[in-house]
Amino acid sequence: MKHFCFNILTLSLLTFASLFLLFVDPALIYAEEKSSESVEPVAPTIDSINIEELNEEKSSKPVEPVVQEALPVKTILQRWLTKQPENGKQSRQQKQYYFIKRPTVGGQLTYEFKNNSQTHNGITDTDTSHKFKEQLNIQTSGWVYSPALMKYSLMIGPELIQSIEEPIQGETARTSSFAPDYSMSATFLEAKPYTLNIFGNRQETSEWAAFSGNTESISNSYGANGQLKYKILPSTAGYNHTEDEQTGFYTSNDTHDDFNLSSEHQTEKSNTHLTSTYSDDKRSSGGDKTSSNNLTNQIKTFNNNLFNNYRVTDDNRVTLDSAMTYSTQESGWFDTQNLNFREHLGWRHTPNLQSNYSASHTRQESGDFSSDMTTLDAGLTHLLYENLTTNVGSRGSWNNYFDGKETTGDGFLNFSYSRPLSWTTLGLNSGWDYLYTDRSGFTSNEALVTNETHLLSLNNEIYLNHYNVNLDSIIVSNNSGTIVYIENIDYTVEKINGYVRIHRVPFGSITDGQIVAVTYRYQRDAAYNDALLTENYGFNFDLWHDWYFSYNITRITQNILSGETPQNLIDDTIQRTNIRYDIGWSSTSLSYEDNNRLSSPAYTRSEIQETLSYRPQLPIYLSVKGYLGQTDYKDHDETNDFYGGIATCDWLLNRWSKLRLEGFYDKNISDFEETENTGLKAGLEFRYRIWTTRLSYQFTDQNYIKTDSQRTEQLARVEIIRAMW
Repeated sequence: MKHFCFNILTLSLLTFASLFLLFVDPALIYAEEKSSESVEPVAPTIDSINIEELNEEKSSKPVEPVVQEALPVKTILQRWLTKQPENGKQSRQQKQYYFIKRPTVGGQLTYEFKNNSQTHNGITDTDTSHKFKEQLNIQTSGWVYSPALMKYSLMIGPELIQSIEEPIQGETARTSSFAPDYSMSATFLEAKPYTLNIFGNRQETSEWAAFSGNTESISNSYGANGQLKYKILPSTAGYNHTEDEQTGFYTSNDTHDDFNLSSEHQTEKSNTHLTSTYSDDKRSSGGDKTSSNNLTNQIKTFNNNLFNNYRVTDDNRVTLDSAMTYSTQESGWFDTQNLNFREHLGWRHTPNLQSNYSASHTRQESGDFSSDMTTLDAGLTHLLYENLTTNVGSRGSWNNYFDGKETTGDGFLNFSYSRPLSWTTLGLNSGWDYLYTDRSGFTSNEALVTNETHLLSLNNEIYLNHYNVNLDSIIVSNNSGTIVYIENIDYTVEKINGYVRIHRVPFGSITDGQIVAVTYRYQRDAAYNDALLTENYGFNFDLWHDWYFSYNITRITQNILSGETPQNLIDDTIQRTNIRYDIGWSSTSLSYEDNNRLSSPAYTRSEIQETLSYRPQLPIYLSVKGYLGQTDYKDHDETNDFYGGIATCDWLLNRWSKLRLEGFYDKNISDFEETENTGLKAGLEFRYRIWTTRLSYQFTDQNYIKTDSQRTEQLARVEIIRAMW
């Protein structure tokens, strides 16, 4: 059963809007073309129309039809609006104090049949449900007293939900709920230097995507934004409250409160921008039916950013960028504080020569850990004959930790060459980087890494940057740090030869290809001084714009200058090769990667992909993508085979109906795990003027073979929709 609660703001707005629509005079609801956007429009009302005068002017101009009788409440409202004189006579035209655009009305009728099966340790739990939804949508907009005072928009979608739950064990449950979708906003004093906008909405959505399955979510939000539109210092301040409830394989509830302030100041030579946000994020997860996970995470974040761009010269050849950021974060694990100052000077000497200089200082406190880091760097970029780009520079940093210090010096030189020819485009690149590090004074072997970013995608091997990681200290969040994900629901970790490999769970909250931030603690090696030399070489070219080749090799060597040699010495060679043949309707790619490392698990990975798209003369579009690959781990004799594909078909049967088919399959087989994911979606849509009928079927199957866990879901839906009209 779904629950819904109004907040005070939206309840008041909704009640006012409903009564306003109910008792308003129909003669005042007229088409938009009646000069509704003028500041002081004039329209006849029931009490202001003189029948004799209308008869006298009948031959000269048409008369709009009026309502001959009004409800008592409506009559009182009209007299208050028109302000009748004592003698009972009034002018033919009176000021109109409100305008309501003729409402558009739509509706939707939905029936859903869902069958959900969960298997864990040989025990199968099956649920069957039937759900009926009836929804009426009414949408309008207008203004009150004057468009310069208040403009508003309103959408109300009362929804009645009746459901029948039929579990494999237990009694059948019948529930009914009333949950209206709505969206409303009001803007006050839009043309003034100070403007206020208030809003509130509720939206229920159902989505299905390959490798994600079917999810339903309910989002409630309300808030307000105020604007000061002064030319010298335009500013905006606002508040937003959002509650998201998600149901599907995994259930979760997210509550987000956000206060924000932004201000900007511009002059002829500079632009200054200030942003400040405070957010309180709370996420509760109910896990799934095969587990007892029920976790709640709460994060409070305060971010402040001040940026300034200054044009030192009028021709914009020399610019100075300044930035200051201060942020704090409170969570259930530890509190953090960060303060950063940065100055960057860019100087374009000639059209082909530019230099860059920067200085920064960062102060960070995380629980029992603290650090101060100061960095200075300078670089030069030169373009020769529009083909050869050279980058040269150096960088120095001084890091003071609570239990020691680290000093680094870095120098780099990179070349990039590009040459277009009649039959190909040739690209060459090479680079060298020399990094010297001096470590001293460390009294503790434990170190903290905060917000280490990784991109999690299907079948990719992702390892944390350090070894000897404390698994209990791992915290995975989104890139902004406002959402903390849950292990074994959103992601999994496993330790391999001292290194930690991280995977996303296909049906979790982390989307495919998403960047996440990882915070963790690890045992560092004893203090030592070393030098790292990184060499990078590569080339790429295409033939007749159909064939594309690329090859890149990176070599990293570590030289211990003093102190104790670390456990895993860096001596890495990484090679990557890509070949692609693309002729439009067919695209074939082959990739090979050889990671011969000592600093992390070594492996080789190969993958071939084929994508076919076909659009014949008939209104049909077909697309098929298949992939096949293998990853071999050299250190622990493990092999991971993966293959699968995605297929879609869009067929426009005629002008009023279309068919869409979509399916996916993915299989992973290794010595430690074996998973199989299958999904299918079929949809048929019919349209006739403002009416739409949709028939759809969705099937999702997720199978963890080695752990004997499986989830299967089937969903059939029938929708009849009347568009807003």
